Amino acid sequence: MKMLLRVLACICVAGLATAARAEPRFVLVSHAPDSDSWWNTIKNAIKQAGEDFGVTVDYRNPPGGDLADMARIIEQASARNYDGVITSIADFDVLKKPIAQVVAKKIPLVTINSGTTAQS
Repeated sequence: MKMLLRVLACICVAGLATAARAEPRFVLVSHAPDSDSWWNTIKNAIKQAGEDFGVTVDYRNPPGGDLADMARIIEQASARNYDGVITSIADFDVLKKPIAQVVAKKIPLVTINSGTTAQS
């Protein structure tokens, strides 16, 4: 009986882990500081898109607009193994390395507001 309860407990825990991860997770990382109200439209749009498509979409940005902070946010996104990363490229030289980490992990990447085609 105890063995059966242990097996059932393991199955339940495994099922919860699977259910918790069933919904795809995406992140949009922008360069905009919190004071840039234009990006509120984008935040609202990705929230609505997440609801419409049944996915989780996080919005992350450097609160003060610091690009070194943005680079760290992209590195964190790569470490969190999102199903996809969307990012603006405000300065290719600053963001090249963390973006390469995302690509190296074969996480789908979409660039927006990104300068040249070659940089995208």
